[in-house]
Amino acid sequence: MTRVVLASCVCCPLDFVCSACTDQRSRLKDALFNGTGVSRAMVETCNLRGEALRLLAEHPEIAVERFAGLVDRSINRAMRLKTMPSPARPYNFTTAVIGQSEAALKSALTLAESGMEVFLFGSGGRPFSVPPDHPNIHVFQNIRVKGIRGTVGDFQVLGEQGEGGQVFHVGAIILGERARRTIPYMPSADLPAHLVESSMQRRGMVGPPFFNPGATSIPGLFLADPPGIHASERVKGAASAILAASVMPRRPRTNKGYTVVVDEGRCRVCGRCQASCPYQAVGLRTNSVGGWTAVVDEALCKGCGNCISACPSNAADSPYRNRLYLEQMIDEIFG
Repeated sequence: MTRVVLASCVCCPLDFVCSACTDQRSRLKDALFNGTGVSRAMVETCNLRGEALRLLAEHPEIAVERFAGLVDRSINRAMRLKTMPSPARPYNFTTAVIGQSEAALKSALTLAESGMEVFLFGSGGRPFSVPPDHPNIHVFQNIRVKGIRGTVGDFQVLGEQGEGGQVFHVGAIILGERARRTIPYMPSADLPAHLVESSMQRRGMVGPPFFNPGATSIPGLFLADPPGIHASERVKGAASAILAASVMPRRPRTNKGYTVVVDEGRCRVCGRCQASCPYQAVGLRTNSVGGWTAVVDEALCKGCGNCISACPSNAADSPYRNRLYLEQMIDEIFG
């Protein structure tokens, strides 16, 4: 088990650039949290400058005493932090391209020519009239894709042929427009399946989250020919291939370490968390007593905290920084 104590400004969450930071500090923060995958929620910070360093010039004895007490309290709080997840997880480097449009075929060829492995599926299980001929493209004729699930690096493509079924594991998925309108995304067993959004939302409006052309709200899932983009099918296909290639890591993929969980004993099923989630990560499922409770899909949750602030019963919370942890911290400070 690893626990970390870091010194910083009291207001600094160590994940954004502040005007008080030097370039060296900014680079350190970026390397620590973005480069290693360590979440801010797994790190305890202590404000050395505000508590001790300001007294060092005129009252060194008091500064040392404050410093020792601050470090002791920070270490005690760090002992209650959740265990850091493994910094790396298995990552699949294959991309599944589902569709027979010119854009979808261009995506497959672009990825294959760059040296990446591609699984190519037709729309509705229809065989390809002229399948692409490339050693890195594996064409699955007559396989009908009935659903997809998972997240970047660990997607599952659910296929069927006749009475049999097969699961294909890939790291990224590119959907043609026909496939997008017919193949559902299955978040988990507790959440209903839904089609992938193709329209881009304007900033500040409710509805599906804002995303760039070709991207979706699901990390690692892209559109081969997004509608409303004034470009040729070949250009759109090549662009989606670039998006898929960009999510493939050059090193082991790191765990983001922060999602929201719902305590079903406190959940009142008011629906405020579901309405406030910009990423459509909150759904409903039955609980242990035959009622309903909210549930968060970790594949879609970005850890923004909107549902936490909207929950009137404190049922939605972070597993790393819950109210019990904050109450313990306040007791230590004022006790």
